[in-house]
Amino acid sequence: MPIHVLRVIRDMSDRGGLQSRKCTYYCSEMETPVSSWWKPNTDILESDRQVRIRIELPGIARENVSIELKGGRLIISGVRAENRPEEPVYYHQLELQYGHFMRVIALPESVVHNDITATLEEGILEVVISKDEGAIEIPIHSIEPGE
Repeated sequence: MPIHVLRVIRDMSDRGGLQSRKCTYYCSEMETPVSSWWKPNTDILESDRQVRIRIELPGIARENVSIELKGGRLIISGVRAENRPEEPVYYHQLELQYGHFMRVIALPESVVHNDITATLEEGILEVVISKDEGAIEIPIHSIEPGE
């Protein structure tokens, strides 16, 4: 590749030329829009007993991922931080995506209150939702007089 092309790529990256790939998404539970640089690849599988969601999150620590269930939607969000070198460098290729991400997955009403487990192993987040249709027991807490 000619050197002048590499300089153009470097100039674009120094000026933040990837800004055009940035998108804003909205979620009714959020007060303000959130900027997202990327959407991780996601698989959704269903069997007779469960719904299984797998998301590719290589290089992301557990503490940088959030999973919430709100209004019948599973909201998986987080951030992958970029580790830039301290010294000036010339970028020859930039394909890895960094920054905030969010995936919103609508769930059928029948599974919203079922058992949900999540594991993050070897860069794959796996969320498993039981499809048990049994009654859900709701604990009743006592309130002592004077509280």
